[in-house]
Amino acid sequence: MKTIFTSLLCLLAFAAFSQEETLFDDLEIIGAFGGPLIDIGKINGEVGASVGGGGALVLNNIFIGGYGVGTDFPEYEITDGEDKGFYNIRFRHGGLWLGYVPNQHKVVHFYGSAKIGWGKGRLRTDKDTRFSDRVFVMTPELGVDINVTSFLKISLTGGYRWVNGVTQLPGLDNADFSSPIGGITFRIGGFGYDDWDW
Repeated sequence: MKTIFTSLLCLLAFAAFSQEETLFDDLEIIGAFGGPLIDIGKINGEVGASVGGGGALVLNNIFIGGYGVGTDFPEYEITDGEDKGFYNIRFRHGGLWLGYVPNQHKVVHFYGSAKIGWGKGRLRTDKDTRFSDRVFVMTPELGVDINVTSFLKISLTGGYRWVNGVTQLPGLDNADFSSPIGGITFRIGGFGYDDWDW
C-alpha cells in the first residue's frame, strides 16, 4: 500500500513540473499537509472511534493524497459451533484521499472529501486472528474547515462509511461495518496562502 501512495505522489509531482499541456494545467501545487484523523461511527451496532492519519498535496482548491485508519474496539461473540467464544473485531483500511476546499483563506469555510480504500476486517482472540476478510471502503464526507493558524486547520465533518466485501466473518456482513460517521481531521502543513482573513 505504501508503494502505491509513493508512486501516486511521485506521478503528481512529475505531472506538475511537466511542460506539456495536460488535463490539470490550471492546477498548481501550493502546499502539502499531514495529520491525524478520527472517525466516530458504528461497527456491529457499537459506537467507537477509528484513528489514523493521512497526508496530501494541495493543488489550488483541491487536495490529493492518501490515508489509513483502523480500530479494534468492538467485542463480538460467536455463540455456537467449534469457534464459539469472544473476539475483538479489528477493522483497518487505507487508500486514496481526495478533497475540495474552496475559500481556504477564510477562517471558516466549506470542506468536502472522499476516502476510497481497501482493507481487512478480522476476528481476533488474545492470541491470533481466527477469521479475516478483505473489504472495499468508500467514505464521502461534508463539513466545515477552520483555520486555527496559518499552518493548522481542523475539519469537522459528517459522512457515511460504505463497506463492501464482508463474506468470511461468521455472523457479520457489510451492514455491520457500514455506518454514518462523524469526523475530526487535523491538517498540519503549508497551504500556500499569504493573506489570511482573520
